[in-house]
Amino acid sequence: MNKLNKESSIYKQPTLRLPTFNRWLQILQKHSRKFEKYGSFLPAQEELLKQIYDAISVKTKSTVFTFTAPPASGKTHIIALCASYFHNRSIPTCVVVPNNELKIDFGNELHEVKYESTIPMPIISIGAYVRRRIEFEFAFIDEAHNLRSAIELDSEIVKSIHLEKGDPTYDHLFTSLDKNEGFKTKELSTETAHDILQRLRGSEYERDARQLLKTLSQWRGFCAVSDITCDLKFLIADPHRRSLLPKGKLFLFSATLLDQEELQFYCSISQEIIGTQGQGQNFVPKKNVTYCYTLFEADSEKRDFVVSLLKSTKLSTLILFNNNATCLRWSEEFSRELGERVITMQSGLHYSKRLQLYREFLAHPEQILLTSSSAYWEGITFRNLRLLILPDLPIPQPSLLEIALRRHTQYRRIAKRRLIQGMGRIGRSPQEGGICLLLFQPKGIADIRLITKEKAKHLIRNLELE
Repeated sequence: MNKLNKESSIYKQPTLRLPTFNRWLQILQKHSRKFEKYGSFLPAQEELLKQIYDAISVKTKSTVFTFTAPPASGKTHIIALCASYFHNRSIPTCVVVPNNELKIDFGNELHEVKYESTIPMPIISIGAYVRRRIEFEFAFIDEAHNLRSAIELDSEIVKSIHLEKGDPTYDHLFTSLDKNEGFKTKELSTETAHDILQRLRGSEYERDARQLLKTLSQWRGFCAVSDITCDLKFLIADPHRRSLLPKGKLFLFSATLLDQEELQFYCSISQEIIGTQGQGQNFVPKKNVTYCYTLFEADSEKRDFVVSLLKSTKLSTLILFNNNATCLRWSEEFSRELGERVITMQSGLHYSKRLQLYREFLAHPEQILLTSSSAYWEGITFRNLRLLILPDLPIPQPSLLEIALRRHTQYRRIAKRRLIQGMGRIGRSPQEGGICLLLFQPKGIADIRLITKEKAKHLIRNLELE
C-alpha cells in the first residue's frame, strides 16, 4: 500500500449508525422537495440510494466507493440529498465538482433539499478539495469520469503550456519525438524540460517557465505534439499533493466505470481500497430527444450546412468540437454570418472567463455556444438547450498516464465514452424536447438514425413550433 493510503488509515473512521434502509429512505423522502412534488424517486435514484447505504453501513476495508449512473438519471439530486443528510448531522461533508460551472448546478440542486444546518455545505472544485481534503469525513465527487481532465486543468497540480506550429519551440519538439498515432509524445527528462523552458524566455509563458525552473525537481514533464499544436504539461510529482482521500470515505459518481489505473496515477487511490457499485453504462437514449446523423463529403460542407440551419432557427444551440483549431475556424465564419448570437469558448480560458461565457449563454435563449473545452463534454447541464450539434468524433489527446507508460492511446474506446457524455448534454429535463445531430456516422452506438439534410431541417423546424 502506498504512502497516502497509510496516511489515510491514521485518521479515525467516522462512527455513524444509520437506521434500517427503509427508515433512512423515509427520512430522505421527507427532505426532498422533488419527492414531495412528484410523489416518488426514479428507480435509478432508489437503486443509487441503496448502493450508498450499503457502502456506508456494511463493514469493509474499502474507503473509496465508485457508483455509476447514466446522464440525467437524477444522481445530482441524490448526491445533494445524501450530502445534506450527513452535513445536517454535523459530520464534516463536502460536494466536489470538476469545474466551477457545476457549482451552479449543485447550488440550484440544494434548493430542492429541505436544509437544516445553519452552516452552508461546502461545494468545491477538485483543486480546492485536494488542499482541504483532511477536513472532511465524507466527500461526494460528482462527474468523477472527468477527474483526469479536472486535475489536468488545475494550475496548482498541472502547469500547461500550449504552442502552435511555427513557434521555434514547437518546431524543435516536433522533429525530436517519436511518432505515436497522430501525436508525438514523450515524458521529458529533467535536462530536456530545462532546455525547453529556457527556450520559452520572451514568450507569453515566460513567467510560468521561470516558476517551473525554480522547482523543476518537483515536477514531471510531458509533451504531446500534433501536426499543428504542442501541449507541454508539468504534473506535480508528489502524490500527496494530488491525493483525494478524506479522513473517512470518498464517494465517486460517474456515468461510466472509472479506470482504476487512472485513479492510482492521478489521485493516489490504490485498487485495494476501492469498492465498486453498479455497472458501466452504455448510451441510454432519452424519450424527449431525437438522435440522428447526416453525412457530408467535406468539413466545409458541414460548416455551410450548419450556418444555413442556424439562420433559419432561433433555438438555443450547443456545438461541441473535438479540437480547438476547428472551433476557432468555425467561430470566425459563424460570427460573420450569425453575429452576436455566437459565443465562442476556446480551450485554455481561465475559469472565471469560461464561467462568464457560460452564464452569458444561459441568459439568452437564442444564443449559439461553440466550444472544444473538455469540461463541456462531461457534466455540464445546459438549461433550455434545444439543439446539440457534434461535427466530428471526439478523438482524445493522449493522457499523461498514457505518455508516462509509453502506451498507445485507446482512441476509439475513449472517443465513444466522450461521445456518450457529449450527447448527454441535451434533454436534461424530461419536459424539454431536443435534437442531437451528429455530422458523422457513429460506430458502436445504436438508436441513432441516418437522415437526409432536408429531414434534419424539417425536424428542427417542427421542434421550434412546439
